[in-house]
Amino acid sequence: MSKKNILFKNTGNKPGRNWIITPENSELDSLAYSRIILNKQISKIDYSNGKNEVALICLAGEGFIRLGDLEYRVKPYDSLFIPAGKSGTIDTETNLDLVECAAPSDASGDPVYIPFDTLKEDKHLTEDLGFDGCRRKIHRLIDDNVPAKRLLCGLIFSDEGNWTSWAPHEHTETKEEIYLYFEMPAPAFGIQLVYEDLDNPDYFGPVYNDDAVVIKRGYHPNVAIPGHQINFIWIMATLDPTMERTWAGVNTQPEFQTD
Repeated sequence: MSKKNILFKNTGNKPGRNWIITPENSELDSLAYSRIILNKQISKIDYSNGKNEVALICLAGEGFIRLGDLEYRVKPYDSLFIPAGKSGTIDTETNLDLVECAAPSDASGDPVYIPFDTLKEDKHLTEDLGFDGCRRKIHRLIDDNVPAKRLLCGLIFSDEGNWTSWAPHEHTETKEEIYLYFEMPAPAFGIQLVYEDLDNPDYFGPVYNDDAVVIKRGYHPNVAIPGHQINFIWIMATLDPTMERTWAGVNTQPEFQTD
């Protein structure tokens, strides 16, 4: 797998709804990521998710997502889980930046709105994890709080200069994933690794704000530079809808396994 299939640069620079990573331009089997950026240039779009279950995660701004008779106002880090087969509009009076996470699914029912103000107070979905050198706060946006069939999504904010996704873990046989880095203004950057064999990694290099990395296989820890954070959205989907949509099938690198 070449680096061009793994690293996608500067993915948040174009208004409208734009598919960034799909099975057609990466090694992923089904997981996809689009970016929806609305502003004065494009303030409203028609929206349909077709045969995909979708998570819409607000990165910045405010706006409205309207699906049939349902209306949701979103602001930073609010999320909306949308079962397949929904359509409507998305609009803003100012600006709106949404991350769209998608995977084919027969999930049904109504959308589920996940306000960040409530989620960040939920000790099951928001946690401080790690120890000295790898401390981070995680927010499980799309987890067992929604009736998804495939998607798992969330936010990670590292401490300055710390590792995340530590201890190194992999889920090659059960799930594929995308990391999307955000709130890392210049000169901040991080170092991302993706490897099965550390001496011959699939990717080992810098990542910047709005970059995205595909994780099809292998371990994938990362680290922030001193004085700065590495923050990212994880976008994960089971390899097929029949698999267990939990953290089962996630394996720690044996050398770093603790009791």
